[in-house]
Amino acid sequence: MSEQIFPWQIAAFNGLAARGEQLPHALLIQGRAGIGKTVFARAFAAWLLCEGARSETAACGECEPCRWFEQGNHPDFRQIEPEFLSPEMEGVERSKEPSRQIKIEQVRELQRFLAVGTHRAGRRVAIVRPAEAMNVATANALLKSLEEPPPDTLFLLVASQPARLLPTVRSRCQAVHLPAPDAETAAQWLAAQGFDEARAMLAHCANAPLAAIEAADQRPLRDRLLTQLARGESDPLVLADACAGAEPVQVIDWLQKWIYDLSAVQFAGEPRYHPQARAALQKLVASLAPRRLLAYQRELAHRRAVAQHPLNPRLFLEELFMRYRALRD
Repeated sequence: MSEQIFPWQIAAFNGLAARGEQLPHALLIQGRAGIGKTVFARAFAAWLLCEGARSETAACGECEPCRWFEQGNHPDFRQIEPEFLSPEMEGVERSKEPSRQIKIEQVRELQRFLAVGTHRAGRRVAIVRPAEAMNVATANALLKSLEEPPPDTLFLLVASQPARLLPTVRSRCQAVHLPAPDAETAAQWLAAQGFDEARAMLAHCANAPLAAIEAADQRPLRDRLLTQLARGESDPLVLADACAGAEPVQVIDWLQKWIYDLSAVQFAGEPRYHPQARAALQKLVASLAPRRLLAYQRELAHRRAVAQHPLNPRLFLEELFMRYRALRD
């Protein structure tokens, strides 16, 4: 089975495929989180490495290189990503939390791979995702390869937040902007995957279908918290109990979207993420000062940066909700 792109990616894929040998040495594939950028990059890599009868948007899936790619051992392909995203990490007991950064050792290993000639006398492809997971040292190490690219090598950097990349890295890549699907296309695709209430799922995930699927497992916890918020509950202990079992970074995401909609209702009248809670949002926002909402939005953004590893997750959440209660004091 060859790598398959999503329906909303066909035009972008055809645009790259039509360029053939005129492709640059590095592409920065960017777009909203949860729209399938890595799927797109892997499908394009498989297409480039295919030696069979490939179609306009897919590798053949039957030739020897395609079988190697599917099995994860193509000699002319590498995918660099943080440890926590690697499939081989699943089910493996470790003494410490898997890294969420791309390490400099991974880039150095990639450079050793690139120093050897291609095995199939064709193109080599390296995917780096998410590219914003590189720290400054790692990005500078990769920059050396981007500035003096080996022959017949294509770098595919995948990023949801390209602004976080070093300007020197961005300048060495040609940007490919992947669009999000329109609401109707996204809803139809989700429904075809067997998901009910596709439109409600998409509304909470900024119309990103893959993000909606990823969030589906946490939906009962999220809905429990949102029910309490919509009722006007502000007791920090009650709200912390409502999202017990959720990761702090997820709770911050839910709160950010809730606060965004409160601000939207206050200033423009229409919620973006919780259209079904419009009446509750209008009732709540009547007693909130705009400056406090904006200040809390900024605070949540700062808290998100340290939410991955709080010393005490429960106390972390209680403090978040204490700040939320202060919006109404």
